[in-house]
Amino acid sequence: MSSDPIKFQNLGTPIFAGARYSPEMTRIVLAAKEDNDKNARKVLVGFLMSALQLALTSQIQNSGITESSESSESSESSESSELKNPKKNIGDKSSPIYVIPIPSRASANRVRGFKHSLVLAQVLASTFTSRKIIIIDCLILSRRVRDQAGLDLSARNKNMAGAYKLQFSSTQRIYEHILSRGNHEIYILDDLVTTGATIAAAKLALASGKIPVSGALASCATPGFYALR
Repeated sequence: MSSDPIKFQNLGTPIFAGARYSPEMTRIVLAAKEDNDKNARKVLVGFLMSALQLALTSQIQNSGITESSESSESSESSESSELKNPKKNIGDKSSPIYVIPIPSRASANRVRGFKHSLVLAQVLASTFTSRKIIIIDCLILSRRVRDQAGLDLSARNKNMAGAYKLQFSSTQRIYEHILSRGNHEIYILDDLVTTGATIAAAKLALASGKIPVSGALASCATPGFYALR
């Protein structure tokens, strides 16, 4: 199975998906999530890699960084220039990419025996060799939420509004290892984007800690979103 990666906007957040939603993609997502199918997970990670590559390409293009500007920046004092110019690390292969997985409900994690998005992020980190990926599992559910399956747009938005919060220790790690070095390549990660309510809730929680988000990565997205690309 193959598909061109797609980019779209949701409430100002660029979302990058490796594939378009289809019934076959639903089967793959469920096999990875509910059956712990490693082959299905590999497929999802393959699409996440495509999404990440598109995200990195887009960020370099939007930053206006060229080879000549990168060369001139490299001659500056490394630490001071990083603090003055948060774009410095964009496209720098020696600089890590930070990925924040969307948390699942605790009850779902107990039944499955693993955290689905966290495992996807871990496999992505071990597979994507172009850049180092650091996973920061800093989001937790702040209250009980319903399963999103079967809910319409309004119900999904209501279900996820204010659903996440930051873990303090992880927030401190973000400040120390990312923001202080001017690295703003931080991506939220999920398997499937449907209405964008989950991504919006995650972004709101991160914003409460003044953590900038470069965008979101997903294995696939539904038609309502990729039509807006």
